[in-house]
Amino acid sequence: PQMWSLSVLCTAFARAPTAAPPQPRRAAAAAMSAVDLEKRFKRAEFWEAGDASLLELVNVLGRWESCSEWLERTRFAVVEDARKENMVQGASVERYDYARRNGLVERLAMVQNVPQLPFRDERLAAWAGKSVREMNAMPVSRAAVEIVFDSLTQSKSSLVPETVMDERRARLIGADGGFDEGGFLAGMVKSRVAVVSRAASRKKQSVGRVEGGRCEQVVVGFFLLGKGQLYGYIFAGRILLDVTGSFDLIKGLLGEYTEPIFWALTLGAVYYAYQADAAVKRETADFETLTREEALEREKTIDKSATVFEKMGKARSKPK
Repeated sequence: PQMWSLSVLCTAFARAPTAAPPQPRRAAAAAMSAVDLEKRFKRAEFWEAGDASLLELVNVLGRWESCSEWLERTRFAVVEDARKENMVQGASVERYDYARRNGLVERLAMVQNVPQLPFRDERLAAWAGKSVREMNAMPVSRAAVEIVFDSLTQSKSSLVPETVMDERRARLIGADGGFDEGGFLAGMVKSRVAVVSRAASRKKQSVGRVEGGRCEQVVVGFFLLGKGQLYGYIFAGRILLDVTGSFDLIKGLLGEYTEPIFWALTLGAVYYAYQADAAVKRETADFETLTREEALEREKTIDKSATVFEKMGKARSKPK
């Protein structure tokens, strides 16, 4: 009986099916189970509206490997007033031609074309626990494209050299074929630093350093918003008051309330600049796009004179 029992056990073990090797998708899903695919990210200009999840960022990156796949733009806008700040200027034929001549890729080209590309990166899809088919079924949000571009450009610019774009995109994919969140965040930090330091340095270069460190007070406004047009007037007025000695006279009248009042003006200017910037983007972001031929034809009917005097000169030179 003991020999029979041993024989039965040996037969049972011999016939036991071997465990199937783990499927790549399941293994990848288990490996990245600690990753929160619903984690939200904002633009480099983090005060701007709109955000995107980590999964949405993956959905953008998995649709291209080289910017050559989307850099050709076929839709353009017509700038009717070049002196007026608006979103149309970045969509003009002139802007596109400049980018192509200089080997640059545009943010707008990425926004327009990447959503039209199919998702085809199987390893990246598996890293997210998805199939290529599932990723293809997901819509591509504009916010996600903008955020990816922010990380890749690592600056405030909307133009990036083609080679730089491809190199940085490659670095966002890890050795396992998954999304390198650390590399992405490093790019976003650089972009945010560039956004705030560009504005601050521009103002510092234009007005110099004020005795007693008062110039440093302006940096707060620029770090918050990267906008300083109105505050420039306030700051210039402050310099004028310092140089003429009028600030001390005002301080003698207002006493300890002088600095708080100046800070209130600063914060008011910052808030106004933010509202103005947001209004421009909100009111001009939805513009008409045309084919290249249509845009060029319409541009012929627009008077591009920079000043009233140029317009008067053109009117006088017209044959009667």
